[in-house]
Amino acid sequence: MRYLISYIYHFFVSNSRHGTHSPFVYSLAEQVIYNPEYKCLSIVDYPEGFNPKYKDLLNKILGFWKLSEISKDINNPDPTVYWVNSSVKDINKLLELVDKGKVLIIHEPYKKNQAGLWKGLIEDERVTVSINLFHFGIVMKREGQRKEDFLLRQ
Repeated sequence: MRYLISYIYHFFVSNSRHGTHSPFVYSLAEQVIYNPEYKCLSIVDYPEGFNPKYKDLLNKILGFWKLSEISKDINNPDPTVYWVNSSVKDINKLLELVDKGKVLIIHEPYKKNQAGLWKGLIEDERVTVSINLFHFGIVMKREGQRKEDFLLRQ
């Protein structure tokens, strides 16, 4: 029930591309998220068994940013993008990754077992951009951008 209430809340407080005051996030919304004609030509290497319902949208976003690999293993320093599900509890390790320029994809940030992690990540100063798309969230550090949290509708 709480998840449904969170979904309704997200719908009413989130923005479309309009109301997004960051050129970086606006271009993502305009060219990828709200553009049904956008075709991702790059191939993203996903971990084995990765198949959430938002995989197509995530593939488009990562392709748009020219990121080609996503990993579940936060102890592997090589990937640029990490998928974080409820099994990951070490927020300090995640913030270290963000500080090193890595991108985190947080699975279901409104779920009970993820909400605290999501909130802790977006409140930290090392995270300058967070994009909440309800079913998944993206956190990263972008040099030269002031800290902003975006709630976008899918």
